[in-house]
Amino acid sequence: MRWTALLLMFCAAAFATNPKPHHSRPAVKTSTLPVTTNSPAARKEFEHAMADLEALRRADAVNDLRATVKRDPKFAQAYILLSHLTHDPDEQVSTRIRAEQLASQVTPGEHLLIRWLSGVQENNYVPAIAAMNDLLAMYPRDHRTAFLAGRWLVHQRRYAQGVFVLEHAIALFPDYPAALNELAYAYAFSGNFEKASALMERYVQLQPDQPNPYDSYGEILRAAGQYDAALDKYRMAIRIDPTFGSEFGVADTYAVMGREADAREEYARALMFVSSESERVEYELQSALTWIRENNHKQVDKFLHEVAKHAHSVGLAKLEAEANRIMAMSAPDYKDALHHLKAAEHALDEGHPISKSDREEERSMVLKVAALRAAQNDSMEAASKAVAQLESMASQSRSQVIQLAYHSAAGAVLVEEGKYAEAIAHLQEDTENPESMQLLWKAYKQTGAQEDAKVLAARLAGINEPTVEQALVVPQFRVMLADQQQQAAK
Repeated sequence: MRWTALLLMFCAAAFATNPKPHHSRPAVKTSTLPVTTNSPAARKEFEHAMADLEALRRADAVNDLRATVKRDPKFAQAYILLSHLTHDPDEQVSTRIRAEQLASQVTPGEHLLIRWLSGVQENNYVPAIAAMNDLLAMYPRDHRTAFLAGRWLVHQRRYAQGVFVLEHAIALFPDYPAALNELAYAYAFSGNFEKASALMERYVQLQPDQPNPYDSYGEILRAAGQYDAALDKYRMAIRIDPTFGSEFGVADTYAVMGREADAREEYARALMFVSSESERVEYELQSALTWIRENNHKQVDKFLHEVAKHAHSVGLAKLEAEANRIMAMSAPDYKDALHHLKAAEHALDEGHPISKSDREEERSMVLKVAALRAAQNDSMEAASKAVAQLESMASQSRSQVIQLAYHSAAGAVLVEEGKYAEAIAHLQEDTENPESMQLLWKAYKQTGAQEDAKVLAARLAGINEPTVEQALVVPQFRVMLADQQQQAAK
């Protein structure tokens, strides 16, 4: 919480009058971040890429950036944005290195952009976020730079900071569709669906002939539990552009509705529109989660093994590790879970190209599962060892993923030890994760915080995100709550 407050303070300082960034810099003569290139054709391709990014056409933006650097092999800003957006780990590494090599040849603002986006890939979050704030301070009236920063903050689950930066972008450009979209997500993920829906209505009005406003609106409606309305929005997006890939949203919605066979059909249909092997593996993984909701462990294991094998064959270490981690989470037997956890660790250490941040963040998730499964098996020495490793990682990184993994694991082990009051402080740091929320609910109940438990139970039962944690926890929790209500009514 202390780091979150500090980050919000940094964001506020970035937009303050007469900002003073952390690093010395020459006076800025333009109000927007410069684009350094000697090629008019490359500049035009770059603008196409940014327009595609703002329209949430990521694959098109990536292709445009590839074309940009072909036209100008010294286009540093294009390289770092390509590294930021690509799902190809080889390309991510090579383009980041090239951007860093060219950083001395571009403007101070572009240099800050490179330091920010390169730093977060390399798990250097403190200097990276300092560079982001310096960039915002250098160009306080650049709505696109504010959008990029706000988008990144939302994807990092730093919603309060994301709201602050995106509200600033909209203050500069009230009809900025891309910022409205990201701001709506920030409010929705914070639980404010009323504000999120109002922003989505504006977004749709600004771009009624584009698919993404309807696709995004569908996702937010699904998160709010309005399934039929969500499906209507996704189908509108499909009618506008059948190749946009909104079938994936339909599939996710069916999955959280409990219509798992329908979800698998839609995931299969969505595979026709993937633009990369990483997207294909991600869709296959989401489809495999439907078997968890059906409590069919044999099929879970079968399909996740296939996903892990596919990821391995195309060099996607993070996704291979994730598939094995999910098998460890869902395995009925502790020995099976340990086998999958070792396979996940092996995937991360096998030598496939992967950014340091991706490797360490996935490793933290593997350690979290190791701690939870060990504690559930009463193997407290192994559980404590995993928590100690996570604590060490969290002390050295400001990655949100690593911080939350540590608090989740520490809280889970304390709950298993019956130390409920101590567990609460840790679990309150991770109140979007259904596993942590369920443990926090238990800790509240055990410590007599009945009202807190009641409020949290309603939130937990209302989670509609198509994640493995939701699949493992929420459907069963809803059944338990319904049974309790029936018993109370008798």
